[in-house]
Amino acid sequence: MHENVKLIGHRILTYWSYFWIGLFTLIGGVYISLHLNYLDDPRVTAPPPPAAWERLSFGFADDWWFALLFTFAGVVLLIGVFNDSRWFRNVGLVLVAPLYGALAYAFIVRGLFDYRFNLTWVFAFLAIGWVIETALRGDWQDD
Repeated sequence: MHENVKLIGHRILTYWSYFWIGLFTLIGGVYISLHLNYLDDPRVTAPPPPAAWERLSFGFADDWWFALLFTFAGVVLLIGVFNDSRWFRNVGLVLVAPLYGALAYAFIVRGLFDYRFNLTWVFAFLAIGWVIETALRGDWQDD
């Protein structure tokens, strides 16, 4: 048991970028799943409701299928970390990059082109940069 914990700790330290991206992508997917349609809540989106074009632009960001994709991508990355699988880590990054891009787009529409104040798009772009940097650099141990 102690050796397994030590091995998992070593893999987390070795693939820390993948681990953190995977973990917080998984957490984000679960959070969206537990708070479906949170953007429609009047405490989040003050009345009047968003225009139809806006709703079409960001409506997916709080839907079940987006949460499922987000959760799946996080799990794939974590499988890659815990199983020391470069293939899973690479596939996870390919899955997660467009999801964070879509999230950034959704919150750009809400944060820049609307009167609703929101900085989530800044953090989504940060995540995209981290995903791209990790994909380009890889880990020190990768071939």
